[in-house]
Amino acid sequence: MKIRYFFLVAFLMLLAVGNSMAQDVQEKTPINLHGVWQMCFYRSNSPDIPGELKTSNSLKILSDDGRFTNLLMMQTGAVILGYGTYEINSEGLYTECVEKNVHLPQLNGKKNEMHFDLKENGTLMYVKYFLDNDANGNKIDSWCHEIWKKVEMAPVYPGDELR
Repeated sequence: MKIRYFFLVAFLMLLAVGNSMAQDVQEKTPINLHGVWQMCFYRSNSPDIPGELKTSNSLKILSDDGRFTNLLMMQTGAVILGYGTYEINSEGLYTECVEKNVHLPQLNGKKNEMHFDLKENGTLMYVKYFLDNDANGNKIDSWCHEIWKKVEMAPVYPGDELR
């Protein structure tokens, strides 16, 4: 009788330990960056505070097929500033393989590691990347920081504001 009791207690302990360890494993949500992102900047009337986050006229399109396009909206129309492919390496890091970039031509044909941090439920992306040289080959050794806001679908058509 004692041996049965011992095996029952041992079995229940193993079951409890296995169950508690299984609860520690959490499935990670896959990182989803695809969509349209609008570059932002801080604007302030005081040099001592960052101010409000404002959107700019630069857009980044991260397609679900692994392509990216950077474009600039102007009064005369839009122009493409750069394009290529991208791949998510890990949580917080993706690589842009730049095919062509007129804003940063030193990146043409290069891989550019983009360190990112998603905030505000994935609607803000803080990005930083390192530039060794400028377009003329001069050493700059500088980190560039950008803020991108995900463009969401409007709930209704905004009316005549766009035309």
